[in-house]
Amino acid sequence: MKQLGCTDVIGHGPPTPRDSEIWEYGDIIQIKRHVESYGLKLEVLEDAPPIEKIIYDLQGKKEQLENFCKSLENLGKAGIKVIKPQHMPPVPNMIWRTEIDKPTRGGATSTAFDYNLVKDIPPTVRFGAYKEEEIWKNLEYFLKNVVPTAEENGVVITFHPDDPPISPIQGFPRILRSVEAFDKLLSIVPSDNVGICFCQGCFAEMGVDVPAAIRYFGRRKKIFFAHFRNVVGSVHEPGGFQEIFHDDPSGRVDMFEAMKAYYEVGFEGPMRPDHAPKTIADLLFEFFGGSPGYYMIGKVLALGYMKGLAEAIEKAFFKEKVLEKK
Repeated sequence: MKQLGCTDVIGHGPPTPRDSEIWEYGDIIQIKRHVESYGLKLEVLEDAPPIEKIIYDLQGKKEQLENFCKSLENLGKAGIKVIKPQHMPPVPNMIWRTEIDKPTRGGATSTAFDYNLVKDIPPTVRFGAYKEEEIWKNLEYFLKNVVPTAEENGVVITFHPDDPPISPIQGFPRILRSVEAFDKLLSIVPSDNVGICFCQGCFAEMGVDVPAAIRYFGRRKKIFFAHFRNVVGSVHEPGGFQEIFHDDPSGRVDMFEAMKAYYEVGFEGPMRPDHAPKTIADLLFEFFGGSPGYYMIGKVLALGYMKGLAEAIEKAFFKEKVLEKK
């Protein structure tokens, strides 16, 4: 990543023993020091200590809440400024796709989702069916009890949209599925320490105007890191949506306008490529022992595309400012 011109890493938290949900300071600081040894910054973690017992009202939720607050103290001490708890259902397929190898540009393949194929799947035997108001109530309980600790320790708690943003699936409500849902989330405990992981792909899946959503939340300083992604279709269209290459002009998001919107609102958090299609080179990578599902080639392409867009927009803005002064 350093060789490719990155400045920041959006990382993951430390592995924890099964009998402990606390992220210890020593484990966090070791990861941070390792990243910093390459001249990169690590201030944002893609995940957070577990909260599924709290959100889904399972046995041990009070202990999990206490452990989360202890972890917040350790995260703040280690200089981690932003985390993203996982609120989506505690099942293996929490991110639903109905197809994992659908052809896209040049024969590359990517994931797709069609709600019509899953809308009638019954609830799981283990969890049963939840009501939407139950999940909102549990999320409110979580926020009211952890935000004071987050504020004391300088850590921002962000939320990612449900993926896919449509409800219900398998008995689980998908509550963070619209701009209005995020307005509701941010109003539960108004705080500078509650915000959004802005996933362009998920907001595109909702069918909303992504650049407009960036401006809407960005002007309120509620975007703390971003996933740069694009799709064709949406959850509300016949056939659903499919992941595509970031530079594919057939996508529903104007990626230039999206990057421009981040610049206009003064967004300064890290941004990473997200969900790239699988190329033939990735198949070779897997054949020779690489991690399956990482799809490096598409993400490297996306990284260069992001950097090119950012530079073009920044120079255009600078030129406009010079002309205004003249």
